[in-house]
Amino acid sequence: MDKIVDKIAGFGIPGLMLLIAISMTGLSGAAAITAALALLGPGGMIGGILTLLASGAIAAALAEYGFDAIFRAVVKKLYANGESKNSIKEKIQKGPWSSKLKAKAISDLEKL
Repeated sequence: MDKIVDKIAGFGIPGLMLLIAISMTGLSGAAAITAALALLGPGGMIGGILTLLASGAIAAALAEYGFDAIFRAVVKKLYANGESKNSIKEKIQKGPWSSKLKAKAISDLEKL
């Protein structure tokens, strides 16, 4: 059991996601893995694999830089790509983030 836990921990967030998806299928063996991958992303198994890869990259970035820094960098990039401050502000206001983070992001946006 410890060896299995060590291997899953090595995969990090994507490993946990896959393990949870496998448990949701109610299947076992290769059928469970196939069904879990198909469950995870759009487009069947390939979409599930891409979802796991993307979640791993996002988790690594969050661990290295922190959520606040990445959130603010995305806001700056949206503005640099030509979105208006008002449209970005609306997206921030509608998001599920804390009011403190929203205030920081809007403050950073106003400084641009």
